[in-house]
Amino acid sequence: MSSGDEMNYWEGPSRWVNTALLVVVGFIGFDTLFRVLGANRNNAIVGFVRSVSKLFLSPFAGMFTRQHFLLTAVIAILGYCLLAGIILAVLRSVHTTRSERRIARSRPAPSPQEDPDATRGL
Repeated sequence: MSSGDEMNYWEGPSRWVNTALLVVVGFIGFDTLFRVLGANRNNAIVGFVRSVSKLFLSPFAGMFTRQHFLLTAVIAILGYCLLAGIILAVLRSVHTTRSERRIARSRPAPSPQEDPDATRGL
């Protein structure tokens, strides 16, 4: 992690979440681009991108009647971005909690002269 207590989204576990999101969105984006431009399905690169993209798009296919591929791609990208956002929020929460605990443990206990409530048992 970085030297400060703020979380950097390109370090630690967050890096893997962001990288996975970029890979998924990249495959879906290139597949969409290839389809819009009418790329040859028999080309090795186009076929590979289409087959990998199909894995990522399958959970979102057929959500609506007469759903066009472009709508499926947009819904999938939004869905994966939302999922990544939730995972990053959880990671940030865990990181913040750990930082707060570490800071609390590093603070010395207040002496009775500094904390008048400590002498009264409050």
